[in-house]
Amino acid sequence: MKRAVFVSLFLIIIGCFLTACKVQDNTKTNGEGEGVVSGTFRGEAKEEEEYILVEVMLQENQISHIEILKHNETPGFEKAMTQLIDDIVAKNSIEVDGISGATKTSKRFLKAVENAITAAGITPKDLASSNELNRKTDGESSKVDCDILIIGGGGAGLSAAIEARSQGDDRVVLLEKMSFGGGNTRMSGGEYAAPGNWVQTSLGIEDSEELFFKDIYEGGNKKGNKELINIVVQNALPNAYWLRDFVGVEYKDYQSWYGGHTVSRTLWPVGDGPKYVDTLIDKAVELGTDIHYNTRAEEFICNEEGKVVGVRAKRSGKTIEYIAKKGVILATGGFGANVEMRMKYDTRWNGLDESIPTTNSPAIVGDGLIMAEKAGANLIGLGDIQLYPINNPATGNYYFMDYARLNSNALLINKNGKRFVDEKNTRDKLSNEMLKQPDAKAYELIDSQVVQDMNLELLYEGEIAKCYEQGVLVRGSLRECCDYFDLPLEEVQKTIQRFNSFAEKGTDEDFGRTKNLEKIGDDTYYMFSCIVSVHHTMGGVEIDKYARVLGTDGKPIKGLYAAGEVTGGIHGENRLGSLSMPDTVTFGRIAAQSAKKMK
Repeated sequence: MKRAVFVSLFLIIIGCFLTACKVQDNTKTNGEGEGVVSGTFRGEAKEEEEYILVEVMLQENQISHIEILKHNETPGFEKAMTQLIDDIVAKNSIEVDGISGATKTSKRFLKAVENAITAAGITPKDLASSNELNRKTDGESSKVDCDILIIGGGGAGLSAAIEARSQGDDRVVLLEKMSFGGGNTRMSGGEYAAPGNWVQTSLGIEDSEELFFKDIYEGGNKKGNKELINIVVQNALPNAYWLRDFVGVEYKDYQSWYGGHTVSRTLWPVGDGPKYVDTLIDKAVELGTDIHYNTRAEEFICNEEGKVVGVRAKRSGKTIEYIAKKGVILATGGFGANVEMRMKYDTRWNGLDESIPTTNSPAIVGDGLIMAEKAGANLIGLGDIQLYPINNPATGNYYFMDYARLNSNALLINKNGKRFVDEKNTRDKLSNEMLKQPDAKAYELIDSQVVQDMNLELLYEGEIAKCYEQGVLVRGSLRECCDYFDLPLEEVQKTIQRFNSFAEKGTDEDFGRTKNLEKIGDDTYYMFSCIVSVHHTMGGVEIDKYARVLGTDGKPIKGLYAAGEVTGGIHGENRLGSLSMPDTVTFGRIAAQSAKKMK
């Protein structure tokens, strides 16, 4: 994107100059001695056109919270910053390892945090040491009472909090083990499938709940719980209006499509997952939800009758007992970032070890599932682990440029220059075929017309720049693209010619593709390399239609409810794209309603 001349000159002059500023009046407390600071401070790191702005909360020289206020890193690198925050807060130090594959982002982020600390009038060396913190907190415990306790601050937990607070004056406490909310929802595009939505209607796309149900059920290989699927189907559209009109989520005037859906029925929020989550957080806080960050739930507390009445949690080494009068809602997500659990439960892919990356937040490690199992919950479908097929080899995260394949026209070819799959197929089938290819890798080819029609260069300018830097993307003639990735030019040419002949006939004789069966142009191209990553775990705690967690005896565990990816049974063996948001919102709200009524 072109910049104003004076801005460019300014950026050149400042180069790698780093700045920091104090965000508000802060207090320096001297009860522990000179140089002991509490307050909230901002730190910024700039390097040419890259920048990161953070807000760091200090409590007596202890980092209690870090908020990412603004940055222009690509979505895949938000995961690196997320992991760094967890490491920094846990150690109360910026002396942490950078994230592999995101070295420059790590350095900028750590510098921004350092500048915030400097703005507080201290240095990183003045932060309380972990030994000192442990001496202060070992053996300490406290108790917090509430009406409804929610564990996990992603899409499901935040939806539950908003519903609970909007329907009465119950005290709602939400625990989030990271220093900010969002979980996997923050890492996502925030897409939301709903039949009959306002954009779909404006475009004249015919849809129905019956068709939506069919797509979900068949997309999960007919293994999903029909009753739970039907609840998602019936609530998807009303909850889309709830998100837009009550919560305040802003949606684009655009309808997206994902593999397995018969028609385009997916709403796309402005700002993708990050802004979607921030909107939910703002609404939850506005309504009076008490969010406790950096607080890790460790075990459920049960009374003599076996009812779940709370949890024991840890924050800064201190044990806190949270007691809920009405109910506890589990919304901690799946276990996609836990290699040990993946290896233990995988029954399909035969080897989801550390060589297979994940699109998940580093917080998604299955700790809520482990807690629930110890409390007697029945776990189902844990072997159903979803891989996402089109991911950046440098980060493991999905490409936003891949929307060209999903919503327009692109080819997937292997190292031998040949197509190997219907590019519009479901995630599980695409991933299965990709793993069979040489080096388990594919290359996505997009022609210049699609790039222009979808405005890819503008929409994903940051991602494209990063991909060039990582060496996973090339733009140029077909020869230049093939030379860059060492692909056989003649075979790729034959593949394009064969596909174009199918486009003329209207029939894909190789793989049966029917959507966007259009010719590939012969001008310039974008080509990027792709690998599979662990994306979603369909299994989890078994729930009923009231979002009550069921025990191994098939009966509801009193006081315990669940929503989101921590639950199992809804999506069967495979989740279709853009179904996560309808799932989390629907059962997050139901869980809150059930907890309030103590069902």
